[in-house]
Amino acid sequence: MAHYKLSSASRATCPQELIDLILGKTDSADKETLKSCALVARSFRPTSQELIFSDLTILPSGCDSISALQRLADVLSASPHLALHVRTLHLVQPGFYEPCVWMKSDILPAIFSMFTKLGSLDIRVYNWDSFHSNCEQAIYALITRSSLSSIELKEARLKTNARLLSLLQCLPSSLKSASFLNVFADDHLPYRDDPKSAFTELHQLRLASLHLDSFAPTLFHWAIRTVDLNCLRHLHTTVEEDTMNDVQQLLDGAAYVETYHISFGSVFSHHENPNLEKMLGLRTLEISVTLDWEEIEEVGGQGQHNPLNDAMRTLDTAPHTITHLVLNLNIWNPDELSCFGSTPFKHLGEDRPALQDVVVRIVSRYDNHLALQRGIRYLEAVFYQLHKGGMLTVVAVRPPS
Repeated sequence: MAHYKLSSASRATCPQELIDLILGKTDSADKETLKSCALVARSFRPTSQELIFSDLTILPSGCDSISALQRLADVLSASPHLALHVRTLHLVQPGFYEPCVWMKSDILPAIFSMFTKLGSLDIRVYNWDSFHSNCEQAIYALITRSSLSSIELKEARLKTNARLLSLLQCLPSSLKSASFLNVFADDHLPYRDDPKSAFTELHQLRLASLHLDSFAPTLFHWAIRTVDLNCLRHLHTTVEEDTMNDVQQLLDGAAYVETYHISFGSVFSHHENPNLEKMLGLRTLEISVTLDWEEIEEVGGQGQHNPLNDAMRTLDTAPHTITHLVLNLNIWNPDELSCFGSTPFKHLGEDRPALQDVVVRIVSRYDNHLALQRGIRYLEAVFYQLHKGGMLTVVAVRPPS
């Protein structure tokens, strides 16, 4: 059989669009696979590099060293176009109390200045006092990017409200989603002295999504004064004793919110409950309740306070347009579910004809699986009519250790 040597012109080639489509199916978190793909052929390299740098963490676990940071700086310096691929940036402090290397480095400002197309910023830093001054200013500069559409600030402890306000002042008008989780400001004075003047320099924001799971009243005052509540479609708030009135102001202005997630603490004992009657656009309501009988106290001599009743009274105020209800029960012993009775749920299906489904999630660290099963059976009995009509989904969840 004769053998023929194919010329380069006659070799079969794969269209670049198909290569990009295949590489696009690769998880951007799988950096090692993407690095291997970048070495396959020249046609694989641009898309592989774009995926490698599209989601960047400074610095990943086990890589928190000056040498790793310097290598990143060297790569971006040699190939500045790679920095333009960075769309999502995670700044992570692995431990609560020990500052990591990147927080003390003066290398980062030069790196951050290259991320001119950043779309999403995730900052998980506990102790902001550990920042190198230039590094903190570089983070503020990142936040001001007009390309930024999403920001998440998590587990942040700032010493003063003034410092928190200076960060909020950097938020660009392009922002569409903001999330503040466990953010603390240690003093409660500056915003009370002159609430209006403290917010005069802040941008008016047209957010579609806002998540306030925080104990810092300043954040709620900021949201009330600077966020156009008519633009909100997704809202998540935690209700505490000292933020109840602020949360209510948000709810009164959020007429077009479609999805609302409200979290109650186990010791919440306010004499009033959040009122949702003005949220006329509401379709999905998610309620999270922490149930721990050891923490729940007697209120006004009327016996042990029941956070689940607070949740159901809040549901009673919601418009009848709600089609989806999600109830998250964070509990210790599922057997304690029987303490709550069926009264709050008895006529749920009859009172809300638009309701299409009810999802109940049991979140528990309890080791006894039989107790979880008993908890599920109890909930099915409580929601019997919904269960009979196929509207109830009960999910038992054991969070990772």
